[in-house]
Amino acid sequence: MSIFVQVAAIGGGQREWEDREWFPPGPQLAICLSGGKERLADLTDDELLQVAAAARRQTSWAQARELAAIGELARRRTSDEDSDAEESGGPDYRVLSARESVTEEVAAALTVTGNSAATLVHLAEQLTGPLARTGDALGAGRIDMAKARVICDVTEHLPGDVAGRVQHAALEKAPEQTTGQLRRRIKRIAQRLAPEEIEERRREAVRQRRLELWDTPSGTSDLSLCDLATEDAHAIYNKITAAANGIKADGDPRPLSTVRADLATRLLHGIELPEAVRTLLSRTFDDTGPVPGSDGGAPVSVLEPTDGKEAIGAQPDDAADASIAVLADEVDRRLNHVRGRVHPRDLPHAIRKAARQIHDQLADARDIACQGDEQRHGSPGYRPPTAMRQEIEARHSRCVFPTCNQPSHRCDLDHTIPWRPGITCRCNLAPLCRRHHRLKQRTDWRLFQIWAGLLIWVTPSGAWYIVRPDRQ
Repeated sequence: MSIFVQVAAIGGGQREWEDREWFPPGPQLAICLSGGKERLADLTDDELLQVAAAARRQTSWAQARELAAIGELARRRTSDEDSDAEESGGPDYRVLSARESVTEEVAAALTVTGNSAATLVHLAEQLTGPLARTGDALGAGRIDMAKARVICDVTEHLPGDVAGRVQHAALEKAPEQTTGQLRRRIKRIAQRLAPEEIEERRREAVRQRRLELWDTPSGTSDLSLCDLATEDAHAIYNKITAAANGIKADGDPRPLSTVRADLATRLLHGIELPEAVRTLLSRTFDDTGPVPGSDGGAPVSVLEPTDGKEAIGAQPDDAADASIAVLADEVDRRLNHVRGRVHPRDLPHAIRKAARQIHDQLADARDIACQGDEQRHGSPGYRPPTAMRQEIEARHSRCVFPTCNQPSHRCDLDHTIPWRPGITCRCNLAPLCRRHHRLKQRTDWRLFQIWAGLLIWVTPSGAWYIVRPDRQ
């Protein structure tokens, strides 16, 4: 039924969302929020804000459930691995650990990056373990996910009793504070209670300092120096700001932030500071032009090689693409059919068996298609020839794990079926980054290349992910 808040309706002419701040998150509140957005036109301004606040409480409740499920999955998997490690005499570092395996399984299931999944797993372990009270506050809608992350971040690596006291202090005022206010307050408390641990955490972060690069939705890129010592970061920033202020004083009309960015870019290109200042003062202010002192051409990314198609003469084959698409759809249909016929506890084994059967049934046709009219099927050595590597990197420009973005030229060229009995051939090779190469080594994960460039991942829980060539 289309109701908005009849669950909590009150007589006497009181409006639907009047004084509903107390309404707790959960299934009933979900019903209250389930009306169409056209119903919002009937609400007062105050009621609209209450609806927004209620939706945020409901979101917190849903996120707490998400983390609780992830935490339980991580607990089961790591508990099983601990038992196996005791029997085998220790972990195998050539294989991804159970905790890391859970992270990749979460990444694939939720379609998030590995880093995002790692954050979720860590939060889940904390909010269902030592910070359970924070998890309860999230589930009750008293705090949101951003505040829960602040509490987790500040209490990281603190002794248990100190973390408990910081958590208690945080939850006292967190519902009425912004994340910035909350972070400043509990950082002061943590610094007072555990100064040595806070200082050691700072030193460890500095040891992990790094330069990061990522692309933005606008087609530009961000470059960041992360975890520098505070005094170094401020010294660099102040020096560039002082020089940028001087450039503006000499007539540069652009915003200070733009001048700072251009000056830093030139310095990182290796141009000396006096020359960098002169070039900025003498340029016409076209923000899209090349950096003076560079080769004057369009920027070339050192991270993205050419796809190699021109080098090997490969061109998309519409008929082959259509065949792969039909085959992928048929594989998905058959695996869904298996899922509908087995008990959930038998699903992982049944899906692995079905994927293996599909792989084996296609073996002869796959070999014939791969060999073609004149090509040799495979190469005699372990390492593929250059032309074969280029073809595979053109086919898959990234690691073939479903959520991985590592460029294929940085990956291992993995034999899907290990070499001998597996062969070095385009129908048995795919790029895998080192992390997902180690994941493939786990006995509870399976990877099948049922056709050249068409792969199936089967997870420990029985989910499957079909990876197609890029041109699909």
